[in-house]
Amino acid sequence: MSSTDFRRYWWAEVASQFGTVLTFVATTTIAVESLNASTTQTGLLTAAGYLPAALLGPWAGAAADRARRPRRQLVRCDLAAGSLLALTALAAATDHLTVFWLAGLTLLLGGIAAAAETLYFLHLQSVVPAGALPEARATLQSGEYGARLAGNALAGLTVAALGGAAAYGIDTLTYALSAVLLLSIRRPDAPASDDGAAEDRPARGGVRLHGLLRRGSFLRSVFGLLLLQSAATAAGAALLGPFLLRELHVPAALFGFAFVATGLAGMLGSWAGPRLARRGGTRRWFLAASAAQILASAALAAAGGPLPLAAATAAAGLAAAKFSGAVSNVCLSTVVLADSAPGTLGRTVALLRSASTACQVAGALGAGLLATVAGTRTTLWCAAALPLLTLPWLARGVRTPPGRRPGPAPTTLTEKAVS
Repeated sequence: MSSTDFRRYWWAEVASQFGTVLTFVATTTIAVESLNASTTQTGLLTAAGYLPAALLGPWAGAAADRARRPRRQLVRCDLAAGSLLALTALAAATDHLTVFWLAGLTLLLGGIAAAAETLYFLHLQSVVPAGALPEARATLQSGEYGARLAGNALAGLTVAALGGAAAYGIDTLTYALSAVLLLSIRRPDAPASDDGAAEDRPARGGVRLHGLLRRGSFLRSVFGLLLLQSAATAAGAALLGPFLLRELHVPAALFGFAFVATGLAGMLGSWAGPRLARRGGTRRWFLAASAAQILASAALAAAGGPLPLAAATAAAGLAAAKFSGAVSNVCLSTVVLADSAPGTLGRTVALLRSASTACQVAGALGAGLLATVAGTRTTLWCAAALPLLTLPWLARGVRTPPGRRPGPAPTTLTEKAVS
């Protein structure tokens, strides 16, 4: 392995993640504060980001498994995203932004991300040797959380001081930087070697859902939890802007700071996940982390009172959810790899992401509509309680015999990398 190549790969991902946070905060702030978007419209914005992964996930996974020049495809994705953001920066500077423009931007960026995310983690296997993959993936995930921490700390101030055009412009530059770093990697641009040569992989077809959810498997027992947790997470994301800015009256300039603790929590969860799993069992820690996510969501919904107390409670809930989500993803990755046949990991991951993202679309749209009737806080409480519906199925998952083949897997399967 060339450590220089991995550092460039790492910095490329960190740069794009930093810019993604700026775009997320800018889009939410402009929609709520400048365009006076309703909760239904903020739900539409959130759903637009999830929809491409729900529709394109299996195709993107199959394409990643067959890719002969994966790094070139990643560079093309960076250039396409950067071009969209440059146009949006121009529209923001000339006061031509609308909620539907932002929804279209979010939809297109989500489509690019659907094509790139699975490919990005699979291509890591071509940059580092197999024995270094667990450490490399943990390092990559920690870098992503660090980038989000920095982005959230600066995003609100950037939008308040310089405007949305500046935030979109900075994100344009981060994609350009990512493309340059990827092009500078010296390692040959080739498919991952551990799954065999590209010509030995299936040319078409994919992993069917019933193949993953075989009778008696742990994944079958927790699949409902994964889906409802995804819907609940998307509901919270859709209402977070209106809740913090309108109900808790957090100043727009400080909006990004509400997420700063999540960056630290995500980094800590990425570090703690493998260590916790080795001590107490991957499956039990996955369930424990899922339970912690439910409690964290309830803490966010309960936030209120004077601004310092409300902001602190909301930040604590967001941080706890991010920490437990990072632990959950590390544990889930091991389970998924145990059920993945050689040469199909990309499609397996993409299929799971597609199913969970379909629930995220439904959760975001449903939360926006419900909030117009029942209110934002009530809807957040409903979202927090939604995963509890799967309790009858969870106990049997703990009793299921372990999977066939433990080992490393992509570090994120169901979590959207914007918060």
